Amino acid sequence: MSRERQVVWLNAEATTFVAPCDACLADADPPAPVVYARDACFEGSLRREADVGFMTCRRGHRIVVRRAFGPVGELSLRRF
Repeated sequence: MSRERQVVWLNAEATTFVAPCDACLADADPPAPVVYARDACFEGSLRREADVGFMTCRRGHRIVVRRAFGPVGELSLRRF
């Protein structure tokens, strides 16, 4: 089964982040309640001069980290 790519968007100044892994939350059976959502979170960093990075969550799901230079919030998750 092909999964959509999970992308974490960081603003121009951000260097570290914590985000939920959508794939982990979707894989939970039954679906994970909010209380357990923190177990699906991953954290990472991206050097200020870097525009893109790659990582995996604890369960091995691939995540792309991208820097946005336009107006975005502190952290934005988007799937392609």
